[in-house]
Amino acid sequence: MPLSMAVATNWSELPKDLLDQIWERLDNEIDLIRFRSICSHWRSSSIPNRHSIVIVKFPLPKNILPDLNIKTSFCHLSKRKTFLIKPPPQQTLARPWLMRITQISRGKNKLIHPLFSYDSPSTNFHLPQLIDFNKLSVLHLVTDFILDDEFCSKFDLDLPKKVISVEKQSLVLGVSQNSVLFRSRNQRWRKILNFSTTDGDICVFKERFYAVDRFGTTFMVRPDSTVELVAELDDFGGNRKLFVESEGELLLVDMHMHESSRLRIEVFKLCEKEKKWIKLKNLARKVLFLGHGCSFSASTLDLGVSKGNCVIFIDDAFLSFMDLHGGKCVFHLDQGRLSPMSHYPEYFDLFWPPPDWIFKS
Repeated sequence: MPLSMAVATNWSELPKDLLDQIWERLDNEIDLIRFRSICSHWRSSSIPNRHSIVIVKFPLPKNILPDLNIKTSFCHLSKRKTFLIKPPPQQTLARPWLMRITQISRGKNKLIHPLFSYDSPSTNFHLPQLIDFNKLSVLHLVTDFILDDEFCSKFDLDLPKKVISVEKQSLVLGVSQNSVLFRSRNQRWRKILNFSTTDGDICVFKERFYAVDRFGTTFMVRPDSTVELVAELDDFGGNRKLFVESEGELLLVDMHMHESSRLRIEVFKLCEKEKKWIKLKNLARKVLFLGHGCSFSASTLDLGVSKGNCVIFIDDAFLSFMDLHGGKCVFHLDQGRLSPMSHYPEYFDLFWPPPDWIFKS
């Protein structure tokens, strides 16, 4: 196409079928918002229902029992994404901001406070001004899944503690109190592993399900419900295990949490070839974030902080251990020390309040 023709193209007049194809391929909430903000024609061509982030309707785990007399209760799963909004390169002293977005069943985007778990009464909040995402540099950090409160009560004892999903395969993996459960769309929950993931974790890594118990025994769960042993720790380690994906690698955070002693944390990296967890001496310039049903990592360069090699507890998921200052703490791996996040403004300010430059961009 000649340059003169490309310059003269009026993007607001693209045919609707082409816009529909573009819209169908967007899977990022920020890109969806940007698409709709181009012009009224693009906005009217977008169909919210096609991108409803309530991705699957599933029965509560009590329906694993083959009793036809049990009344079936259902929940919906909503996708939640965590983003880092980075300042323009010329604003060297400006700080970035961590934010979370989910979409309620009516198709509207909703901001979630990054310092509270999704079921906290302080979760929802409103910004004083509109944010123009077309002018911002946005880094996607992690996607996790939460239960839609409009369809199920968080007080329902049958709810799984954590749910993850591989959307392309329409698969859902959930953790109840004593079992790992698997479900494919239009099927019932089924037990797939005969061990407890209490104090363990589940995750999606490279579009595959992984599960770990409190002793570090790690399995990969296949779509047909069969499992494969992936790795084991040389010793049992601590009493709480959590997965974190970091720069294409799967990490295991091993927490020694005993009321009578100090918190101790070790971090391991999965070696798939040798089928073992390799202990890391330090995280260098990485920062790990641990929260309720969601963990992720980021570099000090992206975060604009001076020091990495630490673990940040971002919500109230760990309140049961030694009164962790409202759950918002920093654990320094090189010192083996836990501190309130409020003692470190460069970390605390990543979450709240939103920096002024975002509204002026």
